[in-house]
Amino acid sequence: MSLLLQFLATKAIAPVIGTIVLLTMGEHPVSLSKPHIVMQEDSLYLSTKVNNGFTKDLLEIVKSGTPVVFRLGIETRNKTSVTHKIRYDLEKNLYIITFSERPDTIKTEDIKKMKEVVSNFSRINVPKDEIPPSGKLRIRITLDPVKLDFLKDEDFDLMTLWDYRSPQQTVEIKFEK
Repeated sequence: MSLLLQFLATKAIAPVIGTIVLLTMGEHPVSLSKPHIVMQEDSLYLSTKVNNGFTKDLLEIVKSGTPVVFRLGIETRNKTSVTHKIRYDLEKNLYIITFSERPDTIKTEDIKKMKEVVSNFSRINVPKDEIPPSGKLRIRITLDPVKLDFLKDEDFDLMTLWDYRSPQQTVEIKFEK
């Protein structure tokens, strides 16, 4: 009888162990955190984070000096988007990050800080009159195509590095009456 129980236990546990091994191998899929929403007078402020957005290949492209753009699209009445652009200065060994939603530039030598800054989209302003009548906002993160020298200046779709997945979240906005 104990032999039968051992056999059944092995059959039940094997798929669980296999799943754990597969999930811990390689890189984790890119995802977008659940957005944090703050309503103030005539605007909504949205914050979210890209998780696992920097694959090994994407980091190599950044380190080559090729500018890379993370684009957060917000499906409003007029389709809003904001960008975080990362460029690596090969001479100064410096990451230079610019933002479409604010005027400042951040420079750092620290790769962890660079990843954190580029991945965080904070207090993105969405005017209330831009919110669709359904009250639903879909946000999606993408990478803009880049031109690579070895491709003779043809566009390279960086979304291939995310297996063509464009992580997204939908939030429902409830207005007070």
